Amino acid sequence: MEIIIEEKKVRVLPIILIICLLLGGCSFIPDNSYTETQFLLDTVCTIEAGGENAESAVKAAFDEIGKIQKQVDFYDENSTVSLFNKAEANTEITLDNHTALILKTCLEVSHASQGAFDVTVASLTEIWDFKEKYIPNPKEIEDALKNVGYENLVLDETKGTLLKKHKDIKIDLGGAAKGYCADIAVNILKEHGAEYGLINLGGNIVAFGKNPKRKDGSWQIGIKKPFSDGETYEKTVSVENYGAVVTSGTYERYFYDKDKLYHHIIDPKTGYPADNGTSSVTIMNESALLADCLSTACLVSGEEKGRELANEFGADIYIQ
Repeated sequence: MEIIIEEKKVRVLPIILIICLLLGGCSFIPDNSYTETQFLLDTVCTIEAGGENAESAVKAAFDEIGKIQKQVDFYDENSTVSLFNKAEANTEITLDNHTALILKTCLEVSHASQGAFDVTVASLTEIWDFKEKYIPNPKEIEDALKNVGYENLVLDETKGTLLKKHKDIKIDLGGAAKGYCADIAVNILKEHGAEYGLINLGGNIVAFGKNPKRKDGSWQIGIKKPFSDGETYEKTVSVENYGAVVTSGTYERYFYDKDKLYHHIIDPKTGYPADNGTSSVTIMNESALLADCLSTACLVSGEEKGRELANEFGADIYIQ
């Protein structure tokens, strides 16, 4: 994998042109390409592939993402995640293969980041309401913090089970599932003979193969400037052959109260939005799942520790 970051500041052109610029150039899409967009994982998901079986490949990828969503959906009472969240303490819950693989990486990043990324943060995120601009009171946060801590999870990879040491511990895979699904989509596209592909699952982007819309075959992915009006981007990531680019930003969901910014990326240690001067973290890696987890962990950790953490996992990082 080769990823190059170039500094840019470009005005956004009409929508057809900006797609051409960011995703490859101004040549026409080849006849053997197929693109489809669906709303899954609580976000807009777009998959493009090229090759003789491009359409069937894309549809197969979306079918698998739909199956994974049913297992990891925090709000679906029949999902693996919900069944675990409702379980009693010290009760082993059998995981489906997808959930087990996601949790393995989640816990690795949780340990390495000393809890800056924590899959048990659900008790905190539940009490914040960014749509209604609700700020929990200190007592609510104090109570929720008692139910946060990845150390309370025991994953048995051999048996494929997960248990929690305290009944009220809850997991939420929202900070990892999109990355994992992007990785799975790549595998399925390749299995169906796709010559190239571009997967965008709510900002979790993976590209592989030669981009037919550029002479050099590279994929150009723009990184948005935090809190901009959407009319400029300042960085371009160039992906050669294969790579994942994932960004976490405080500008995605937020509100102001008395001139103070409250955003949706909660620090599992304090119970409040991360507040260290970092607005956006982009991670580039071969694994979109790892990049998804790391982007959150590095944003919560702050610039110095974030760079150290990315380096520990062999990932490239860009911080704003």
